[in-house]
Amino acid sequence: MFNNRIYPLLIIGLFAISTSPVIAKLLPYVPATVIAFWRMAIASGALWLYTSFFSYSPISPKNSRLVYLAGASLAMHFIFWFGALKLTSIANTTVLGIVAPAFTLLIEKLVYGKEINTLSAISLMIIFIGCIIVQGSDLGNFTGVGLGNIMAIVSAVFLGIVFLIGSRVRQNTGVLPYTKNLFTVSAIVLLFCSLLLDNSIVNYSIENYFWLFILGMVPTLIGHTIFSYSIKFVSPTIIASIPLGEPIIASILAFILFNERIYSNVVIGGVVIGIGLILLIRNNKN
Repeated sequence: MFNNRIYPLLIIGLFAISTSPVIAKLLPYVPATVIAFWRMAIASGALWLYTSFFSYSPISPKNSRLVYLAGASLAMHFIFWFGALKLTSIANTTVLGIVAPAFTLLIEKLVYGKEINTLSAISLMIIFIGCIIVQGSDLGNFTGVGLGNIMAIVSAVFLGIVFLIGSRVRQNTGVLPYTKNLFTVSAIVLLFCSLLLDNSIVNYSIENYFWLFILGMVPTLIGHTIFSYSIKFVSPTIIASIPLGEPIIASILAFILFNERIYSNVVIGGVVIGIGLILLIRNNKN
């Protein structure tokens, strides 16, 4: 059941991750894979430094394999998510990126055989209808904004995988060793992807590195670590639903800082997605 003591932490985590798309928009000349790499490298480096002062139980071999998969999935999540931000708006990316709970439920059905009842099925249909509305005139367009919207949805699939794996591993693994190894594996995968795509990870401006540092510390070290901690106590579907407030916070910041417009189809689709997610959460509280 949902632990009420986790609420304050999740609120802090929500505000922390809501700064991510805004910071990423301040890095227009840094490739998506490089942004993702430095985000993970900085956060994992900080955790390695912090944990060097403590002793803790190592991750079991079985859980280590799961962490490798989660780390690779987190890397893919960030590649698609930052890639989406390069092509579409903050509002579109965050609205479509919050549908991870729908994918956690679908993956639980496919992998673990979890039963999807009628209300959950209806909720999933509502969520996907909302995604179609957000696409608007870009539906079926595989370039530009349309491609960015699709990438945002794909990023949510990988995030759903991360939450599901985290839910299993965290039952008998501490938050610090889990998060440290999760971020480290992700950083290694992202480094490989950056090199494969011939994207330089160095030779950027001091201002770029400043924002990359903030990206690694605030939304990652604070936001994602809070989610990794909380997932031991609540359903992965619930944790994946906390970013439901991110589009509101991030869109307001985007309007204030970048004068980024929020179109009616995004608002309507976002409301539809929100209704579907709320129904899904209420029906899957444990």
